[in-house]
Amino acid sequence: MKRPDLAPKGMELDLAYVDGLLGEKLEAAEVKRLLEKMRYGAEIKGGKIMVSIPPYRADIMHPIDLVEDIAIAYGYMGFKPQVPKLYSLGKADALELSVEDVRDCLIGMQFTEVMNLILTNNRDLYDRMNAPRGRPVEALKPVSAEQGVARTWILPSLMVVLERNKNREYPQRIFEAGEALDPEGRTEMRVAGAIAHARTNFSEIKAAVAGLLVNLKLDSKDEPYDHPSFIKGRSAKNKHGFFGEVAPEVLSNFGLEVPVTVFELKLN
Repeated sequence: MKRPDLAPKGMELDLAYVDGLLGEKLEAAEVKRLLEKMRYGAEIKGGKIMVSIPPYRADIMHPIDLVEDIAIAYGYMGFKPQVPKLYSLGKADALELSVEDVRDCLIGMQFTEVMNLILTNNRDLYDRMNAPRGRPVEALKPVSAEQGVARTWILPSLMVVLERNKNREYPQRIFEAGEALDPEGRTEMRVAGAIAHARTNFSEIKAAVAGLLVNLKLDSKDEPYDHPSFIKGRSAKNKHGFFGEVAPEVLSNFGLEVPVTVFELKLN
C-alpha cells in the first residue's frame, strides 16, 4: 500500500530578508518564537533560521510566505507606519486640468460628452471619411478587424456615434476630449465636436469654435481649409485645428440624412 509522505519540508529563512520586508529589527529568537507560534519547527543557525514546514501547509512555496505568517503572528497593529522614501505629494496634471476646462466649456455650450476607444479601423478612419489613407499605428495582435489601428484623429469616432444614433431625436451636439496617435506613435490630446440637425451650417460651428477658444483665452486667425471630408469652401483652419461642414459623400457613407458640422482642435 502506498502511504502519503508526511515528512516536514525544510526551508532556509534569512533574518535580513525578514527585517527588510517587515521594516522591523527582529532578533533571531523572536522570529523563531513567531514561527513556532504559527506551528512551524524552527532552528537558529547563524544569521539564518532553518524552518520545518508541516506537510499540510502546501501553500508555503517561497520564503515570502513564511514572512507573511511571521507578520500575522507579530500582529499587524504592532508595526509602526513609515513614510516611503520616495514619497511625493500628488497633484493634478496641467494638461488634464486644461482638458477639464475644455469639457466644462463644451458642456456649457449644450454639447454632450461621448467616449470612444482609441483603436479603430482604416475604413472608418479614412475610407468613409473620404480621406486618403495615412500610416496609423497598427496593433500587433488586434482583437478584431474593427479595432486594428490607433486613430490619428477623433472626428471619425464621432461620425460613428452619429451613425449609431441616427434614429434619435435631433439636434445632436456631441464632443470627445481624448487621445490620438500620430504615425510615429506620439500621443496627442485632442478635442472634437459635431453638431447634427437640419439647419446646422458653417456659421454655427465657427461660433462654437470661437466661443471655446475665447473661454480658453486662445487667439486664432482662420484661413480656408481644403479637405476631402468637407464641402469645398465651407471649412477653415487655424493653428489649433480645423472646422467645417461635412461633405455629402461622407454623410452618405455613414448613412446620415441631416447636415453635420464638426471641429477638431489639438490641446497639446
